[in-house]
Amino acid sequence: PERLTVAAAAEKYRYINNPGSYVGPMKMAVTPYLIEPLNTLMSLDFTGMIFVGPAQCAKSDMSTSWLTYSAVCDPADYMHIGPTQAAVRDWQMRRVDKLFRDSPEVGRRLMPGKHNSSTYSTRFTSGMLYTNSWPSVTELAGKPIGRLWLADYDRMEDDIGGEGSPYDLASQRMKSFGRRGMPAAESSPSRTIEDP
Repeated sequence: PERLTVAAAAEKYRYINNPGSYVGPMKMAVTPYLIEPLNTLMSLDFTGMIFVGPAQCAKSDMSTSWLTYSAVCDPADYMHIGPTQAAVRDWQMRRVDKLFRDSPEVGRRLMPGKHNSSTYSTRFTSGMLYTNSWPSVTELAGKPIGRLWLADYDRMEDDIGGEGSPYDLASQRMKSFGRRGMPAAESSPSRTIEDP
């Protein structure tokens, strides 16, 4: 693997193309508060990363930065869980497809052929598999995945099919990875916590 932090890899390999907003290379100086949580994602000192922040502060953007790091620097299967199937489809079109198209080092690592890429999964030449899903018992069971991102966590059910919280189910996906597995969750608080 290339020895970069997640934040450094994002700055080196991500290109952002949001006409009307920002077009250019990723600049961590614009969102310096994301550097520590991004770098925590690959730390062996932590068993998870949870980020709570206001809307539109680039919380979700950390997932595409981690995906960039995973694709270019240190390939490992990666799963992004959105709150609903519609949200996942939108995430793929607005964020992931743009990442693949506009960040050359990520795009050139995609496995060629239409059957290797869809709204819900993408294969890379390294053997890495990126999957895009929503919280359900079947999606959060029976899969060994070392890197898992839960987006908009406060918009997910507290209990998935009577088997536990999405975070707890995600954490079980990484048991075979030991200290190298990492679940991450981000959200803006959107409901009252009744049982802390």
